[in-house]
Amino acid sequence: MLIVSEMEPDLGITLLKEQAASGKAFNHPSDNPTGTSEVLSMNAQIGRFQQYATNAGDGLSRLQTASGALNSVTEALRQVQTDVLSGANAAASDASDRHALSADVLSIKQTILGYAGTIHNKKPVFSGTYGTTPYPQGSTSGISDPESASYDPAAAYAYAGSTIPLSRVVAPGRSVHASVTGDQVFGSGTSSVFALLDRISQDLANRNTSALNGSDLTQLHAALSTVTQAAENAGSLSAAITQDQTNANDTMSSLQDQVGNITDANEDQVATKLDLAEASYQAALETAAKTIQPSLAQFLS
Repeated sequence: MLIVSEMEPDLGITLLKEQAASGKAFNHPSDNPTGTSEVLSMNAQIGRFQQYATNAGDGLSRLQTASGALNSVTEALRQVQTDVLSGANAAASDASDRHALSADVLSIKQTILGYAGTIHNKKPVFSGTYGTTPYPQGSTSGISDPESASYDPAAAYAYAGSTIPLSRVVAPGRSVHASVTGDQVFGSGTSSVFALLDRISQDLANRNTSALNGSDLTQLHAALSTVTQAAENAGSLSAAITQDQTNANDTMSSLQDQVGNITDANEDQVATKLDLAEASYQAALETAAKTIQPSLAQFLS
């Protein structure tokens, strides 16, 4: 006796149904070994460029933080310049006025020390590759107070950071500076901007107009120029890193598009192929049923 068995669905239909349901051209590595290998390679590249973009973003944020601090330092030094010019004026003979200007300069010094210790992601931005505060002794009351017997600018303002700027890898084979070191901006010890402000404060208190009009102003102008140049350098580095970040994101986007071209199924094509395949399969079932259907006479014989 003949028994009619139901035909197994065509494997092509099963694959097309999976593509229609997932939206992917293949759902198992065995469906497309070559495509799978290409996708794995591209995904690895995407991961690398994603890290480059992250590195660039961190460097950019760090430089922007440093640039903001440097701009504030510039404004603070300009206020000192105003104090120096006021104190050097022959009309500024009142002792209380001179001491007020002197105290203002010392207050500004402490403010600038604060800017020098600016933190980004829990790390000082002006300490280079080191994680320590660039001027840890600057806030110590004794050695940083020009009126104290223990005053020692060499120790108080000794730079404790690294002279090597922090760097970030932002592209294959490309590493860029992502920081400005404190020794380049503020100096160190007796040659630091902090020691200069101490001297200016004392000259204001003592009405040393010769120094105020001479070396004090000259050195203050030089300090202003140094800080301004450092801010400009930070801006230039920021612009370069911004472009690196854009390049990394563009490359990552291009690779993701390539992956999509390999893995994403064309919904219209899949739907059309599935309709045709199911129609063909149904026709085959009907043909097979007619071919093997036994007649009543055959069944009874």
